[in-house]
Formats: sequence, C-alpha cells, structure tokens
Amino acid sequence: MVPVPPFTTDVSGIYVANTGIAVFAPGANGNAAPARTIPSTATTGIIVPFDAALDSAGNLYVASGSTILVFPPGVSGSWPPARTIRGASTGLSGGTRGIVLDSAGNLFVAIYTNSIVVFAPGANGNVAPVRTISGANTGLNVPAGAALDSAGDLFVANIGGDSIAVFAPTANGNVAPVRTISGPNTGLLGACGVALDSTGNLYVANRNGAGSITVYAPDAIGNALPARTVSGPNTGLFVPCGVALDSAGNIYVANSDSITVYTPNASGNVAPVRTIRGNNTGLQGPLLISVR
Repeated sequence: MVPVPPFTTDVSGIYVANTGIAVFAPGANGNAAPARTIPSTATTGIIVPFDAALDSAGNLYVASGSTILVFPPGVSGSWPPARTIRGASTGLSGGTRGIVLDSAGNLFVAIYTNSIVVFAPGANGNVAPVRTISGANTGLNVPAGAALDSAGDLFVANIGGDSIAVFAPTANGNVAPVRTISGPNTGLLGACGVALDSTGNLYVANRNGAGSITVYAPDAIGNALPARTVSGPNTGLFVPCGVALDSAGNIYVANSDSITVYTPNASGNVAPVRTIRGNNTGLQGPLLISVR
C-alpha cells in the first residue's frame, strides 16, 4: 500500500531556513511553535539550509549545501524530496545561498563562490544550468539573497561587497549589472536578504553592525540614500539576514533569534508589531525567509 504523505492543501505561512525548514502560521506571534517543520534528516536531505522558496504551484525549494531539494506542496515531517538538483554539472558545488523562481518556474540560485546559476522548470538530477552569471564584470562578491521584480530583473545582495547588483532578465556569462547600489550613503552593511514590494521598492536586510533594514526607491542606483531605514534598539533587530513581504506589504525579518514583523511604512527606531521568539519556536540562527 502506498503511504499517504503528511501534506496540507494550505501552503500559506512564513517559511524560515532554520536547522531545517520551519513554517509558521501567517499570524504567528510570541512563543509560537511552527505549524509545520521539514527537519534536517537523512530522509529529507536538508543540511544547514540557507533559503526556502515556493513556486506558483506551492512546491517548496530548499537551498542546502551544494544541493537544491524540491518538496511537494504542503509537506511536513521527514519526507523525501520529489526532486534533487545536485552533481558536478549543476554548478552548485560552490555552495547555494539565496533562491528565487520566476512565474514560468525558472530557478535562480546564488552561489557563494560568486555566480548565479539558472535552471529550467522541472530540473532534476545532475543537470547543467541553462544560464550562468559569473566573472569579474558581474561584480558578484559573496552573493546571498536574491529577488526578481515584475519585469524579470534580478536583484542580488552581495554580503561581501556591501552592494546590490541588478541584472537584466536574460543576463548570461561575464556580464555587468545594469545597475549597482553601493557606497557610504547607501547604509548597506553586510547586505544579506532582499525583497521587493508591489511598486518596486527594494528592501535589504543588513546583517553587520547594529543591524538594519534599508529601503530604496525603484530606480535607486549608485551611492543612493535609502528612502527609509529601520534601525535602533526598539526594533528588535539582531543580526538580521532574511527579509520578506506579505501581500499587504508587512515586513518580515529573520534575526538570529527571532522573526520580527513591521508595518508596511515602518521607519526609524520603531518597535515590531509582532515578534516570534522563544523555546517553542525552535529558531536557531535562521537565515533567509519567505512569506506565502
């Protein structure tokens, strides 16, 4: 008899790359336990995940080491991936970081050793990427988070270079970004996670220093000042890495010990409207985050 997997049809929630993948209910607050977890086990293949993202069908993609693991929608518990992208041909051996999917299901993966690899929808096994962005002209410097805007432009946070590189939708090879945000005015300091709202404003989680979220206008370029900055002791930010937005524009941040949530127009030394923290949460140094 074929076993029935422990799936749910509701894939909404806050997805956090933690020791495994923790999925919290959309309104989770306080010392709340995850609604679902996909743990780090030999069966799941998850080992120190860096990011988790969902495609339009709700399939869950996990960046873990030199592997991309793909789980069916709503999976919970120690369940094997439906697909695994791994092997010498994949270009993942440098270590996966941020991942993002476009509306057609193409998968973009940031690689620690300064490249971006792109896989066709349904990629599986030891398959070569359809495109690779790599080389001195790219300006990639320890890339971490990645996001796509409505036009298909790719935004990459360079945690090593305190910069954001923006690539054209069809970028390939040793190609220069179409825009770069960098310089002392930007407030970028250990840029780790990136997210975009519905109007194209760019949100960056800055991991170094006191920690901050900097927000840039859609056309920001060069040594641009942020339009807004969330920082200060009231914010609860503590080594933030991941940032994501829900459909209402609320801002979710993965800190090293918590998830903090802010109103869409949050600015300055403002307290979060919700904080997920405590022993029940299981949060242990989460990295990137996504919201469905």
